[in-house]
Amino acid sequence: MSEAAVAGAGHHIDTAGGYRVPVTWYAGAPDKPVMVLLPALGVAARFYDKLAATLTESGLNVAVMEQRGQGDSALRPGRRHNWGFAEVLDNDLPALLEWAETQRPGAPLYLMGHSLGGHFAAITAGRFAERIHGLILVATGSPWWKAFEGARTQPDAKSVRRLIRLIPAAGLLFGYFPGERIGFGGDEARGIMNDWRTLAKHNRYQARGLAEDLDAAVAGYTGPVLAVRLADDTLAPQASVKAVTDKFRNAPLSQRVITAEQLGDRADHFRWARQARVVADLATPFVAGPR
Repeated sequence: MSEAAVAGAGHHIDTAGGYRVPVTWYAGAPDKPVMVLLPALGVAARFYDKLAATLTESGLNVAVMEQRGQGDSALRPGRRHNWGFAEVLDNDLPALLEWAETQRPGAPLYLMGHSLGGHFAAITAGRFAERIHGLILVATGSPWWKAFEGARTQPDAKSVRRLIRLIPAAGLLFGYFPGERIGFGGDEARGIMNDWRTLAKHNRYQARGLAEDLDAAVAGYTGPVLAVRLADDTLAPQASVKAVTDKFRNAPLSQRVITAEQLGDRADHFRWARQARVVADLATPFVAGPR
């Protein structure tokens, strides 16, 4: 494999809504599946360079999407620039899937999502089930406040409920959610955080502007799902991850827990990406396994 292929190539995908989605393409073997990787809240696509390159070494083709407002995105949230889950789910992701399919026509298409990216992946798998061969969720837990009851570390239920109250006020004051100032996520659009707030309040997927029952779509997905939890992850602890995996009523579900011993580092919400081989070694056989 060439050094250029491992490094990835930047592209911009035109969408029906006029926004151009930045994506980094790691070309693997022509006869291997395509993995579409969706980042976490406030995390730039380059955070996943090591993971994408490691997956590509096994032959997989990997497309890493840049979230709106982050990294190489031309957008930055503010009073004049706002978007929510609907814009990502109904504009950006369909264009990305179509583009990825043209790179390797006929190849199986898998979604891998980290945290918020896992939620987007789950919803997308439910909405476009016939196109998605399988789903990998990494550190994807619901921010539902009830999932944090009894937590001995932050965040706990009280701090999540405080954040739920803070989100609308911050949006009014700043015109966006100042995550970098607050210390949660990045600077995000009001709409993104209002939709996230619904999940935190009720553990229900909602995208303002989409009339669909998104939880029903997820429940109807029948493809294989791999959920990877990090043992020291206070942002996506066991109860929080279960609140997500319980949404898959008809999918064959596999679950794995990565420990600090396996990583050689704290197994938390972000440090796993430094030792990307551990997650890649779970993802590769999942994609290659019998279907």
